[in-house]
Amino acid sequence: MHDLEYELAFEEAGRALEQQERAVYELRAQGGVLVAAAAITTSLFGSRAVSGGLTAAGWCAMSAFALVGASVLVVLWPRRDWEFGANATDVIATYIETAAPVALDRIHRDLALHRAASHVRNAAELRVLAVALRLGLLLLVVEVAAWVVALSERGH
Repeated sequence: MHDLEYELAFEEAGRALEQQERAVYELRAQGGVLVAAAAITTSLFGSRAVSGGLTAAGWCAMSAFALVGASVLVVLWPRRDWEFGANATDVIATYIETAAPVALDRIHRDLALHRAASHVRNAAELRVLAVALRLGLLLLVVEVAAWVVALSERGH
């Protein structure tokens, strides 16, 4: 009765999950770039700024560097709670190889609803990663500014 409608919902929910999976990979790639930028900044500025000891600005820069690292860890830390698809074994056991196999339109409906619920759960996790990355970017700006101040205090 609703074969095409449920199939459409199923496919659209799948596309939404694929977009989320790409977003996770993109955020993780950006996190890698962020930590590399922070490390390069600290190695270039820090070596000159700390000669003779750390000033308050130097401590601020080192603290910002450590916090950038922590924010990137939030983004890069492996998680097992992502859901981007259904387990084929579960689908077969639940819908196909049962005493009363389920009609295809009902399978599409149920899996579309499952994908939609997964999308909602994934969205909450994605928000956490995005906030952590934004925080890391702000901390990188603080780090660079603090190194510049520390260098200017040393007269470099």
